[in-house]
Amino acid sequence: MQMDNTIEETTSKSGLLSRLLLVLGSVLLIAAIAIAGYLVWQYLDAQNRYTDIRSVAGLEITFLENVEHGLRLEDLVFDWDALKALNPDIVGWIIVPGTKINYPIVQGRDNEYYLYHLFDASSSGTGAIFADYEGSPTLNGQHNIIYGHNMFDGSMFSDMIMYSTQSFFDEHRTLFLCTPDLNFELSAIAATKVSADAELRQFSFASQEAFVAFMQQSLAAPLAAAPDMQELIGEAESLYSFVTCETFDASTRIILSAVPIRSAVPANKT
Repeated sequence: MQMDNTIEETTSKSGLLSRLLLVLGSVLLIAAIAIAGYLVWQYLDAQNRYTDIRSVAGLEITFLENVEHGLRLEDLVFDWDALKALNPDIVGWIIVPGTKINYPIVQGRDNEYYLYHLFDASSSGTGAIFADYEGSPTLNGQHNIIYGHNMFDGSMFSDMIMYSTQSFFDEHRTLFLCTPDLNFELSAIAATKVSADAELRQFSFASQEAFVAFMQQSLAAPLAAAPDMQELIGEAESLYSFVTCETFDASTRIILSAVPIRSAVPANKT
């Protein structure tokens, strides 16, 4: 009789444990679904907000994948006053034909705030595309560093990762960077990978020779490179570094380096 009681107690405990594990599994599943749902909502919310911002910007070109064909650089015009009314931190706009990259650029008081806030200052892990706070506010310094997240949904600077492949690099070398005073056509010269703690943040140089040496050292081991990279480095008066995380653990960065090849005053500049 005592043995039967022991068996019953063991069976009861086993059943209780099974029920507890089932409840725990259900709770974890619900939590996972809730987290996934929140992330999807966050991505969609950010996309909708940036769509609204593009509408405010007034950019009339709709087929951005073909924007470089026959484009007059001065015809890339934005309603900067309306954008500044939304956020006075705006300093420019980046368009990369053939990608999803079509975003305003902001510059904050540090390099943390816009990691977690959208252009309209709402909190979001999507963040904003932002220039280094110690760089030129006109985006026309010797070295201009611009950051953006690599997002699961392919938004922000996720497409910068594709520049690691030579074939994609070769076919998408043209970028447009617009500011209230000048529009720039940039040509990509190299894509590189660096560790998260690599020191890149140098913005001015004692001489042109020092600037060229910095570029050559930074681009010494590219993942992909332009055949005329050395020629463009030798002629460059400024460098643009577009930085994003290679992987979602943020241990490494992909940097697309580009130099301006022409500029124009936007047609609506008064």
